[in-house]
Amino acid sequence: MALKIMIVEDEIIVAKDIQRILKKLGYEAFDPFANGKKAVDAVDKLNPDLILLDINLKNSEMDGIQVGEQIHEHFHIPFIYLTAFSDKNTLERAKMTEPYGYIIKPFEEDDIRTAVEIAYYKYTKDLEVANKGNRFALALDSVDVAVIITDANEKVIFMNKMAETLTGCLKQEALGKDISHAMKNSGNETKTALKTLAHTVVGETHKEKSDGSIAISNGMAEHKVSINTYPILTVNNKINGCAFVMTSPGHKEPLEESNTTDKNLFNFLENIYANNSFFIKKESRFVKVNFQDILWIEALDNYVIIKTSSKEQFILHSSMKDIEAKLPQLNFARVHRSYIVQLEKISALEENACIIDGNRIPIGKSYKESLMSRINML
Repeated sequence: MALKIMIVEDEIIVAKDIQRILKKLGYEAFDPFANGKKAVDAVDKLNPDLILLDINLKNSEMDGIQVGEQIHEHFHIPFIYLTAFSDKNTLERAKMTEPYGYIIKPFEEDDIRTAVEIAYYKYTKDLEVANKGNRFALALDSVDVAVIITDANEKVIFMNKMAETLTGCLKQEALGKDISHAMKNSGNETKTALKTLAHTVVGETHKEKSDGSIAISNGMAEHKVSINTYPILTVNNKINGCAFVMTSPGHKEPLEESNTTDKNLFNFLENIYANNSFFIKKESRFVKVNFQDILWIEALDNYVIIKTSSKEQFILHSSMKDIEAKLPQLNFARVHRSYIVQLEKISALEENACIIDGNRIPIGKSYKESLMSRINML
Protein backbone atom coordinates (compact mmCIF):
# COMPACT_ATOMS: atom_id res chain seq x y z
CA MET A 1 0.00 0.00 0.00
CA ALA A 2 1.33 3.44 -0.94
CA LEU A 3 2.57 5.72 1.81
CA LYS A 4 0.23 8.59 2.65
CA ILE A 5 2.24 11.82 2.81
CA MET A 6 1.21 15.23 4.14
CA ILE A 7 2.87 18.38 2.79
CA VAL A 8 3.18 21.52 4.91
CA GLU A 9 4.60 24.25 2.67
CA ASP A 10 3.44 27.86 2.26
CA GLU A 11 4.98 28.47 -1.16
CA ILE A 12 2.16 27.15 -3.33
CA ILE A 13 4.30 26.53 -6.42
CA VAL A 14 6.83 24.53 -4.38
CA ALA A 15 4.07 22.65 -2.56
CA LYS A 16 2.31 21.64 -5.79
CA ASP A 17 5.62 20.55 -7.30
CA ILE A 18 6.30 18.33 -4.29
CA GLN A 19 2.80 16.86 -4.55
CA ARG A 20 3.35 16.14 -8.26
CA ILE A 21 6.69 14.44 -7.58
CA LEU A 22 5.28 12.32 -4.76
CA LYS A 23 2.40 11.09 -6.91
CA LYS A 24 4.82 10.34 -9.75
CA LEU A 25 6.87 8.25 -7.32
CA GLY A 26 3.78 6.24 -6.40
CA TYR A 27 2.92 7.84 -3.06
CA GLU A 28 -0.47 9.18 -1.98
CA ALA A 29 0.03 12.93 -1.48
CA PHE A 30 -2.62 15.01 0.27
CA ASP A 31 -3.34 18.57 -0.83
CA PRO A 32 -0.71 20.84 0.76
CA PHE A 33 -1.20 22.93 3.89
CA ALA A 34 0.22 26.45 4.09
CA ASN A 35 -0.75 27.07 7.72
CA GLY A 36 1.04 25.22 10.53
CA LYS A 37 -1.86 25.14 12.98
CA LYS A 38 -4.32 23.89 10.35
CA ALA A 39 -1.85 21.17 9.44
CA VAL A 40 -1.56 20.01 13.07
CA ASP A 41 -5.35 20.03 13.42
CA ALA A 42 -5.66 17.85 10.30
CA VAL A 43 -3.18 15.15 11.34
CA ASP A 44 -5.74 13.11 13.28
CA LYS A 45 -8.19 13.15 10.37
CA LEU A 46 -5.71 12.35 7.60
CA ASN A 47 -3.48 10.01 9.61
CA PRO A 48 -0.47 10.36 7.28
CA ASP A 49 2.42 7.92 7.29
CA LEU A 50 4.98 10.70 6.85
CA ILE A 51 5.03 14.52 6.73
CA LEU A 52 7.16 16.88 4.63
CA LEU A 53 7.41 20.06 6.67
CA ASP A 54 8.80 23.45 5.66
CA ILE A 55 10.75 25.10 8.48
CA ASN A 56 9.98 28.68 7.40
CA LEU A 57 6.18 29.06 7.29
CA LYS A 58 5.26 32.69 6.56
CA ASN A 59 1.97 34.15 7.73
CA SER A 60 1.48 31.28 10.16
CA GLU A 61 1.18 31.50 13.93
CA MET A 62 3.44 28.43 14.15
CA ASP A 63 6.71 28.03 12.32
CA GLY A 64 7.74 24.64 10.97
CA ILE A 65 9.80 23.71 14.01
CA GLN A 66 6.88 24.43 16.34
CA VAL A 67 4.72 22.22 14.11
CA GLY A 68 7.45 19.57 14.28
CA GLU A 69 7.38 19.76 18.09
CA GLN A 70 3.63 19.13 18.12
CA ILE A 71 3.86 16.22 15.68
CA HIS A 72 6.77 14.68 17.58
CA GLU A 73 5.11 15.01 20.98
CA HIS A 74 1.51 14.11 20.19
CA PHE A 75 1.44 11.98 17.05
CA HIS A 76 4.80 10.16 16.76
CA ILE A 77 4.63 10.43 12.97
CA PRO A 78 7.96 10.70 11.11
CA PHE A 79 8.59 14.02 9.39
CA ILE A 80 11.24 15.52 7.13
CA TYR A 81 12.12 19.20 7.19
CA LEU A 82 12.14 21.22 3.98
CA THR A 83 14.50 24.15 4.36
CA ALA A 84 16.64 26.70 2.63
CA PHE A 85 18.03 27.69 6.01
CA SER A 86 21.06 26.00 7.50
CA ASP A 87 22.21 28.46 10.19
CA LYS A 88 23.37 26.94 13.45
CA ASN A 89 20.51 28.18 15.66
CA THR A 90 17.85 26.91 13.26
CA LEU A 91 19.50 23.51 12.99
CA GLU A 92 19.84 23.25 16.79
CA ARG A 93 16.13 23.96 17.24
CA ALA A 94 15.26 21.51 14.49
CA LYS A 95 17.45 18.72 15.92
CA MET A 96 15.60 18.84 19.24
CA THR A 97 12.39 17.72 17.50
CA GLU A 98 14.09 14.57 16.15
CA PRO A 99 13.20 14.82 12.44
CA TYR A 100 13.87 11.87 10.18
CA GLY A 101 15.75 13.95 7.64
CA TYR A 102 16.18 17.22 5.79
CA ILE A 103 15.57 18.21 2.18
CA ILE A 104 17.52 21.31 1.24
CA LYS A 105 15.92 23.73 -1.23
CA PRO A 106 16.22 23.84 -4.17
CA PHE A 107 15.74 20.10 -4.57
CA GLU A 108 15.43 17.50 -7.31
CA GLU A 109 13.09 14.54 -7.63
CA ASP A 110 15.84 12.17 -6.49
CA ASP A 111 16.30 14.23 -3.30
CA ILE A 112 12.66 13.69 -2.34
CA ARG A 113 12.63 10.00 -3.24
CA THR A 114 15.81 9.30 -1.29
CA ALA A 115 14.75 11.31 1.76
CA VAL A 116 11.33 9.65 1.95
CA GLU A 117 12.65 6.11 1.51
CA ILE A 118 15.42 6.54 4.08
CA ALA A 119 13.17 8.33 6.59
CA TYR A 120 10.45 5.70 6.50
CA TYR A 121 12.97 2.88 6.68
CA LYS A 122 14.57 4.46 9.76
CA TYR A 123 11.13 4.96 11.28
CA THR A 124 10.15 1.30 10.87
CA LYS A 125 13.48 0.23 12.39
CA ASP A 126 12.93 2.59 15.30
CA LEU A 127 9.56 0.99 15.94
CA GLU A 128 11.24 -2.42 16.05
CA VAL A 129 13.81 -1.12 18.53
CA ALA A 130 11.20 0.60 20.68
CA ASN A 131 9.29 -2.67 20.95
CA LYS A 132 12.38 -4.78 21.52
CA GLY A 133 12.71 -3.66 25.14
CA ASN A 134 9.40 -5.41 25.86
CA ARG A 135 10.06 -8.43 23.62
CA PHE A 136 11.16 -10.77 26.38
CA ALA A 137 8.51 -9.52 28.78
CA LEU A 138 5.85 -10.20 26.16
CA ALA A 139 7.31 -13.67 25.60
CA LEU A 140 7.10 -14.39 29.32
CA ASP A 141 3.53 -13.12 29.48
CA SER A 142 2.62 -15.70 26.83
CA VAL A 143 3.92 -18.75 28.69
CA ASP A 144 1.69 -20.96 30.82
CA VAL A 145 3.97 -20.88 33.88
CA ALA A 146 4.43 -18.19 36.51
CA VAL A 147 7.72 -16.26 36.42
CA ILE A 148 9.08 -13.80 38.99
CA ILE A 149 12.52 -12.18 38.71
CA THR A 150 14.32 -10.46 41.58
CA ASP A 151 17.52 -8.45 41.91
CA ALA A 152 20.47 -9.06 44.27
CA ASN A 153 18.49 -7.66 47.21
CA GLU A 154 15.52 -9.94 46.56
CA LYS A 155 13.50 -7.01 45.21
CA VAL A 156 11.02 -7.87 42.46
CA ILE A 157 12.00 -6.49 39.05
CA PHE A 158 9.58 -8.53 36.92
CA MET A 159 6.40 -10.61 37.21
CA ASN A 160 4.47 -12.12 34.33
CA LYS A 161 0.68 -12.35 34.15
CA MET A 162 0.60 -15.95 35.33
CA ALA A 163 2.55 -14.91 38.44
CA GLU A 164 0.02 -12.15 39.11
CA THR A 165 -2.81 -14.68 38.89
CA LEU A 166 -1.00 -17.24 41.05
CA THR A 167 -0.10 -14.79 43.85
CA GLY A 168 -2.97 -12.31 43.69
CA CYS A 169 -0.39 -9.53 43.57
CA LEU A 170 -0.11 -7.14 40.60
CA LYS A 171 3.27 -6.48 39.04
CA GLN A 172 2.93 -2.73 39.62
CA GLU A 173 2.30 -3.43 43.30
CA ALA A 174 5.29 -5.76 43.70
CA LEU A 175 7.99 -3.97 41.66
CA GLY A 176 10.80 -2.69 43.85
CA LYS A 177 9.53 -4.56 46.89
CA ASP A 178 10.83 -7.69 48.62
CA ILE A 179 9.86 -11.05 47.09
CA SER A 180 7.82 -11.73 50.21
CA HIS A 181 5.49 -8.88 49.22
CA ALA A 182 4.59 -10.75 46.05
CA MET A 183 3.64 -13.63 48.37
CA LYS A 184 1.46 -11.37 50.53
CA ASN A 185 -1.45 -13.82 50.42
CA SER A 186 0.69 -16.83 51.36
CA GLY A 187 2.03 -17.99 54.72
CA ASN A 188 5.39 -17.19 56.28
CA GLU A 189 6.70 -20.66 55.38
CA THR A 190 6.22 -19.87 51.70
CA LYS A 191 7.80 -16.42 52.02
CA THR A 192 10.85 -17.90 53.74
CA ALA A 193 11.17 -20.62 51.12
CA LEU A 194 11.21 -18.06 48.27
CA LYS A 195 13.91 -15.97 49.99
CA THR A 196 16.01 -19.10 50.48
CA LEU A 197 15.59 -20.17 46.88
CA ALA A 198 16.89 -16.79 45.72
CA HIS A 199 20.40 -18.03 46.60
CA THR A 200 20.32 -21.57 45.20
CA VAL A 201 21.93 -23.10 42.15
CA VAL A 202 20.55 -23.13 38.62
CA GLY A 203 17.54 -25.38 38.14
CA GLU A 204 17.14 -26.36 41.80
CA THR A 205 13.59 -27.27 42.74
CA HIS A 206 12.12 -26.56 46.15
CA LYS A 207 11.33 -29.87 47.89
CA GLU A 208 10.18 -28.91 51.36
CA LYS A 209 6.93 -30.83 50.89
CA SER A 210 6.98 -34.55 50.25
CA ASP A 211 5.55 -34.03 46.75
CA GLY A 212 8.20 -31.42 45.96
CA SER A 213 5.78 -28.48 46.08
CA ILE A 214 4.99 -25.43 48.16
CA ALA A 215 1.66 -23.71 48.68
CA ILE A 216 1.01 -20.27 47.15
CA SER A 217 -2.24 -18.44 47.71
CA ASN A 218 -3.81 -15.60 45.71
CA GLY A 219 -6.18 -14.72 48.54
CA MET A 220 -9.02 -16.74 47.09
CA ALA A 221 -7.49 -20.16 46.52
CA GLU A 222 -4.27 -21.99 47.35
CA HIS A 223 -2.20 -23.85 44.75
CA LYS A 224 0.70 -26.25 45.13
CA VAL A 225 3.61 -25.42 42.84
CA SER A 226 7.12 -26.59 42.07
CA ILE A 227 9.71 -23.83 41.77
CA ASN A 228 12.83 -23.94 39.64
CA THR A 229 15.39 -21.18 40.11
CA TYR A 230 17.71 -19.58 37.55
CA PRO A 231 20.15 -17.20 39.24
CA ILE A 232 21.41 -14.06 37.52
CA LEU A 233 25.20 -14.11 37.90
CA THR A 234 27.79 -11.32 37.91
CA VAL A 235 31.13 -11.51 36.12
CA ASN A 236 32.58 -13.00 39.33
CA ASN A 237 29.85 -15.65 39.41
CA LYS A 238 28.14 -14.04 42.38
CA ILE A 239 24.36 -14.16 42.45
CA ASN A 240 22.99 -10.81 41.31
CA GLY A 241 19.34 -11.82 41.18
CA CYS A 242 17.11 -14.77 40.51
CA ALA A 243 14.38 -15.92 38.15
CA PHE A 244 11.70 -18.16 39.71
CA VAL A 245 9.76 -20.47 37.37
CA MET A 246 6.65 -21.85 39.10
CA THR A 247 4.68 -24.81 37.75
CA SER A 248 2.15 -27.28 39.02
CA PRO A 249 3.84 -30.50 40.21
CA GLY A 250 2.54 -32.47 37.22
CA HIS A 251 3.60 -29.88 34.67
CA LYS A 252 6.43 -30.94 32.39
CA GLU A 253 9.64 -29.03 33.08
CA PRO A 254 9.27 -25.91 30.91
CA LEU A 255 12.86 -25.81 29.68
CA GLU A 256 12.67 -29.39 28.41
CA GLU A 257 9.74 -28.80 26.11
CA SER A 258 10.26 -28.08 22.44
CA ASN A 259 7.34 -25.76 21.75
CA THR A 260 7.94 -22.14 20.77
CA THR A 261 6.55 -20.71 24.00
CA ASP A 262 9.06 -22.46 26.21
CA LYS A 263 11.90 -21.68 23.81
CA ASN A 264 11.08 -18.03 24.39
CA LEU A 265 11.33 -18.63 28.12
CA PHE A 266 14.66 -20.41 27.78
CA ASN A 267 16.08 -17.63 25.59
CA PHE A 268 14.98 -15.01 28.09
CA LEU A 269 16.52 -16.74 31.09
CA GLU A 270 19.69 -17.51 29.16
CA ASN A 271 19.95 -13.84 28.14
CA ILE A 272 19.73 -12.75 31.76
CA TYR A 273 22.54 -14.73 33.33
CA ALA A 274 24.68 -16.29 30.60
CA ASN A 275 26.71 -13.24 29.50
CA ASN A 276 28.22 -10.47 31.59
CA SER A 277 30.70 -8.84 29.21
CA PHE A 278 31.97 -8.55 25.68
CA PHE A 279 35.34 -7.84 24.12
CA ILE A 280 36.00 -4.66 22.17
CA LYS A 281 38.95 -4.02 19.91
CA LYS A 282 40.98 -1.05 21.10
CA GLU A 283 44.12 -0.19 19.19
CA SER A 284 45.98 -3.49 18.70
CA ARG A 285 44.22 -5.65 21.30
CA PHE A 286 40.79 -6.74 22.51
CA VAL A 287 39.65 -5.30 25.83
CA LYS A 288 37.03 -6.90 28.05
CA VAL A 289 34.18 -4.55 28.94
CA ASN A 290 31.87 -5.67 31.75
CA PHE A 291 28.22 -4.80 31.17
CA GLN A 292 27.99 -3.57 34.75
CA ASP A 293 30.57 -0.85 33.99
CA ILE A 294 28.69 0.61 31.01
CA LEU A 295 26.85 3.88 31.69
CA TRP A 296 25.42 4.52 28.25
CA ILE A 297 26.07 3.96 24.55
CA GLU A 298 25.80 6.76 22.03
CA ALA A 299 25.55 6.63 18.23
CA LEU A 300 27.66 9.01 16.18
CA ASP A 301 27.34 8.68 12.40
CA ASN A 302 28.59 5.14 11.61
CA TYR A 303 30.21 4.68 15.01
CA VAL A 304 29.09 4.03 18.56
CA ILE A 305 30.71 5.39 21.71
CA ILE A 306 30.56 3.27 24.87
CA LYS A 307 30.82 5.35 28.05
CA THR A 308 31.91 3.57 31.23
CA SER A 309 31.95 4.32 34.94
CA SER A 310 35.76 4.38 34.88
CA LYS A 311 35.55 7.36 32.45
CA GLU A 312 37.17 5.20 29.79
CA GLN A 313 35.31 5.24 26.51
CA PHE A 314 35.39 2.92 23.54
CA ILE A 315 34.72 3.97 19.95
CA LEU A 316 33.92 1.28 17.44
CA HIS A 317 32.55 1.01 13.94
CA SER A 318 29.19 -0.63 14.53
CA SER A 319 25.45 -0.03 14.49
CA MET A 320 23.26 0.48 17.53
CA LYS A 321 21.25 -2.55 16.43
CA ASP A 322 24.30 -4.82 16.55
CA ILE A 323 25.40 -3.48 19.94
CA GLU A 324 21.90 -3.77 21.40
CA ALA A 325 21.67 -7.41 20.33
CA LYS A 326 24.72 -8.20 22.48
CA LEU A 327 23.43 -6.47 25.63
CA PRO A 328 21.29 -8.14 28.33
CA GLN A 329 17.80 -6.77 27.76
CA LEU A 330 16.94 -6.79 31.45
CA ASN A 331 19.63 -4.20 32.23
CA PHE A 332 19.71 -1.94 29.18
CA ALA A 333 17.09 0.12 27.37
CA ARG A 334 17.00 2.14 24.17
CA VAL A 335 15.81 5.62 25.22
CA HIS A 336 16.49 7.47 21.98
CA ARG A 337 17.46 6.68 18.40
CA SER A 338 21.03 7.56 19.38
CA TYR A 339 21.22 6.33 22.99
CA ILE A 340 21.12 3.07 24.96
CA VAL A 341 21.41 3.36 28.75
CA GLN A 342 21.93 1.00 31.66
CA LEU A 343 18.75 1.33 33.70
CA GLU A 344 20.33 1.05 37.13
CA LYS A 345 22.74 3.90 36.31
CA ILE A 346 19.89 6.41 35.94
CA SER A 347 20.05 8.76 38.93
CA ALA A 348 17.23 11.14 37.97
CA LEU A 349 14.55 11.70 35.35
CA GLU A 350 13.44 14.91 33.70
CA GLU A 351 10.56 15.46 31.29
CA ASN A 352 12.57 14.47 28.23
CA ALA A 353 15.88 13.28 29.64
CA CYS A 354 17.50 10.93 32.13
CA ILE A 355 20.54 11.81 34.23
CA ILE A 356 23.47 9.40 34.34
CA ASP A 357 26.71 10.28 36.12
CA GLY A 358 25.78 13.95 35.91
CA ASN A 359 25.12 13.78 32.16
CA ARG A 360 21.78 14.56 30.54
CA ILE A 361 20.72 11.80 28.13
CA PRO A 362 17.72 12.68 25.90
CA ILE A 363 14.63 10.47 25.92
CA GLY A 364 12.88 10.14 22.55
CA LYS A 365 9.11 10.42 22.60
CA SER A 366 8.59 7.02 20.99
CA TYR A 367 10.76 5.36 23.67
CA LYS A 368 9.39 7.14 26.74
CA GLU A 369 6.42 4.89 27.50
CA SER A 370 8.54 1.74 27.28
CA LEU A 371 11.20 3.26 29.54
CA MET A 372 8.71 4.38 32.18
CA SER A 373 7.14 0.92 32.28
CA ARG A 374 10.53 -0.55 33.19
CA ILE A 375 11.41 1.92 35.95
CA ASN A 376 10.12 1.61 39.48
CA MET A 377 8.13 4.83 39.95
CA LEU A 378 6.35 5.92 43.13
